[in-house]
Amino acid sequence: MKITKITFAFGIMLLMISNIGITAQNNLNYQAYLIHEDRVKPGMVDEYEQISKDLVKACTDHNIQGTNWLTVVQDDNTYLFVTPMEKFADLDKNAFSTLSEKMGKEKMNTLFNRFNSCYDEHGDYVVYLNKNLSYMPKGLSQTTEGKTYRTFYYNYVTPSNNKNFVAVLKKVKAVFTKRNSKLDYRVYKTGFGVMGTYYMVVISGVNQEESANAGSKNWELMKDEFKPLLAEMGKYTWKNDEKTGWMREDLSYIPKK
Repeated sequence: MKITKITFAFGIMLLMISNIGITAQNNLNYQAYLIHEDRVKPGMVDEYEQISKDLVKACTDHNIQGTNWLTVVQDDNTYLFVTPMEKFADLDKNAFSTLSEKMGKEKMNTLFNRFNSCYDEHGDYVVYLNKNLSYMPKGLSQTTEGKTYRTFYYNYVTPSNNKNFVAVLKKVKAVFTKRNSKLDYRVYKTGFGVMGTYYMVVISGVNQEESANAGSKNWELMKDEFKPLLAEMGKYTWKNDEKTGWMREDLSYIPKK
């Protein structure tokens, strides 16, 4: 009976989360993404990337239409595979069922099993791109031509501070807009599958040097208004992390129509 109650409670919770997620996705201010994260062992990076390329090649050779993903590699050997979601029912779909049919189930399973020795931790979760909080005047996009370098700022908030933190993000965007800043950024919030809540601010650049220079110019442009806002943001976060990485086109898969 205890197991039944836990299962029923979990089902109700998942239904509630799904309804919230669907509502958010139906709002034009949000876009949901399914993230598959692999934390690759340092000594297995080369082998892992070769397997990933073999998977991309298999999907390309068989022109698989049922899935697509962009790949981001962070400097701590975390690999993020990012796929847009339309609804939570997408989680129930086997994205590689067509690949299994075309290349054979045994061959596909062998391909995926090769990944197992490359990491000890991996998993899936959902994040939401918040279009209202993001700043890209020329059009919102996850890819920026000529800018494959990424800086990720993670801002962890508690439920009690969430509203205040969002209010500061709106002020930040207002300053960027007022100053006609050339530094674009996107804001993502965690969703289903993530313990706790964080807002991830992602900035695109050409490389580390260009990104640093762009950041310095932006600071000089708006530091009098921006500095107090950073201090205010600090009041509503309990933890902050920064990571860097690269978009990897060679490990991404976008099917041809």
